[in-house]
Amino acid sequence: MAKASSLQSMYKIKLFTSSSDKDFIKALKIYNDTIPAETKTSTNEITTYVDKKSDDNRDMYFFGLYFNDEVIGYIESGYLKITKTLIIDYLVLKEQFNYNSVFYPLFSLFQKFFSDNLIDIEYFVAEVSVKTLEQNVDKESYYLRKLLQAEDFRLIDFPYPQPRLGDNNYESNFNLRLMIKSTSSIYEIRNQTFMSIIEDIYINHYLSWYSSFLIPSKIEDYQKHIDNLITNIKADLNPDEKIRLNVLPIGTCEHYMTTQCFYKSNEISTAGFAKNNTTKSINLTWIIGIPLVIIFAIAFTFLLFVLLEKFKMKTDDIAPLLTPISSIFTGILALAFSNKTSK
Repeated sequence: MAKASSLQSMYKIKLFTSSSDKDFIKALKIYNDTIPAETKTSTNEITTYVDKKSDDNRDMYFFGLYFNDEVIGYIESGYLKITKTLIIDYLVLKEQFNYNSVFYPLFSLFQKFFSDNLIDIEYFVAEVSVKTLEQNVDKESYYLRKLLQAEDFRLIDFPYPQPRLGDNNYESNFNLRLMIKSTSSIYEIRNQTFMSIIEDIYINHYLSWYSSFLIPSKIEDYQKHIDNLITNIKADLNPDEKIRLNVLPIGTCEHYMTTQCFYKSNEISTAGFAKNNTTKSINLTWIIGIPLVIIFAIAFTFLLFVLLEKFKMKTDDIAPLLTPISSIFTGILALAFSNKTSK
């Protein structure tokens, strides 16, 4: 059996600028099918923001992730202008593509997008759960936490209460942690810096988002919810101290090879590679084209016979015309089929 002399896989990301983009709908379906209900933002709200894009102190970015031209994932992120922080709200892949070999090329393109567009970012942050497996951490949070660590993200060793996703989604008000990455490796962060990032996230990300969808009285209630979270965090912070950043999640695993870190070995591992789609799609050119050629040939023959009978002509009389007509028709068919089958 002959061996393949070359292999190729193509990774691509695409910034969505319109909710009418068909690939946006595909990416949003992956998000909707993957993210647990208690951590999910309304798809209607997301659709609205894809068209809206920006608020005063924040720009939203929505990406589709592609492997060999197939939409396999979705990233939602917001750039907070005051602290120059990019917060990653959601990063999801189809389950069959949850591999290091797929995640890292796509995440590299995601970071490169902001660099190429000269967007000044001081910090990348992501909200993650640090629950143990016994506490029923969702698989998506575990994947993200695991994969981001290899990208030099560090865990901020301080509780981070996630604001509610809306005015009445109380199940979404988790105690999470922030993972953070800077342009250079960092191992600690000043409390003032941490607090400024928190306030930027709470006010210019969460409050700004839901102010676009809530009625005035509900906006006021949500503002109080945000103010209470900020007050509680400030009460536990010593402004003169620094917060250390950890390489691995607190209170979960000493390292990822311990058995406590796995659901089942075939479910949680991100080692391996994504298989190229080897299933060939049915070629409609052959299915539809060949019968059409036969029908046309029969119709042409019948028409020729009728014309010969009507005008009392002999075949020899039109022979000089048949040769160029046949050559032109054959050439058109050959060109059409070669173009289709070469794709």
